[in-house]
Amino acid sequence: MSKIYWVSIAKKSDETTVEQNVIEKIFAKKSELKNFLEQEGYCKAAKNQYIKIDNELIYEAAVEKVKMK
Repeated sequence: MSKIYWVSIAKKSDETTVEQNVIEKIFAKKSELKNFLEQEGYCKAAKNQYIKIDNELIYEAAVEKVKMK
């Protein structure tokens, strides 16, 4: 059985604005995922959730581990 890491990144401009799905990425290794998040400037907010603040926008990344048979 193999596993992949799926990241969904949403963009918010403030509390009242609806989130928009910006990017979805798939990584084969956890190390690749961590490198991507570090390079993009994300900080860990909670388990499997990362956040990045850029100017007046907030980017939220949700990570899911998917097991494949």
